[in-house]
Amino acid sequence: MISIVRITPSVSQEQLFANRRCYMGISLDNPVFRNESLERLLLWAVGHFDECLVVVGDHLRRFNEQMLNGLEGADAIDAARRVGDEFVRRSAEVFEKLPENKVTVCRWQGCLDSEEYKRSREVVDRLFEQEDEFRAAVERDAYSFVKRQRRQGEDFAVSTEKAIELSCQYLLEEIAVFGALAEQGWRVELYPGPELGVLVNIASGRYDGVPRGLKERINVELGGGCGFMGKSETVR
Repeated sequence: MISIVRITPSVSQEQLFANRRCYMGISLDNPVFRNESLERLLLWAVGHFDECLVVVGDHLRRFNEQMLNGLEGADAIDAARRVGDEFVRRSAEVFEKLPENKVTVCRWQGCLDSEEYKRSREVVDRLFEQEDEFRAAVERDAYSFVKRQRRQGEDFAVSTEKAIELSCQYLLEEIAVFGALAEQGWRVELYPGPELGVLVNIASGRYDGVPRGLKERINVELGGGCGFMGKSETVR
């Protein structure tokens, strides 16, 4: 049974469900986003919201291809896209079971083409360069990812310093996309696991000058006893 574990920032469920649209980012290496568990997540989403945007994080995964497999440039992009293609193919039956016109699937690259993303990314990059506390929070989350993968026996194809740098770039792109989606009206994110530390800080109003969309964004951590793993607990 899927349930809400935490809402960030803290708002009532009445306030949450006043938003009639949600999105769900797909971490392609997270087994939760497969088969029956994916179906349960999406059925919960369309049961509580009028529309759900499923964002396949394939192009974003190019940073992982660089860190873990040593791929560069077009090779990293192609490898990441193939994983996205496989997700779409494997999940086709799940999407066919869902109510018509309630779920839209988009690929990560399309998120980077919007004017909202370009504005959001400019602000996020400026914060990273000029706001020490924000930069430190991003770096902590990046280091946590690298440390966790090493603990789980992953061999990086790059140095620890390079892996942290690439992980920071991953996070900055992800944060900017979340801001852009919120500006486009997708203010509620559903995810089967805890929120990143830097995004919790943003939701609490800790930093000045964050993109407008991030000020409006609501994260819903979902749980359900079916092996859910959050952003902070799995390969992204």
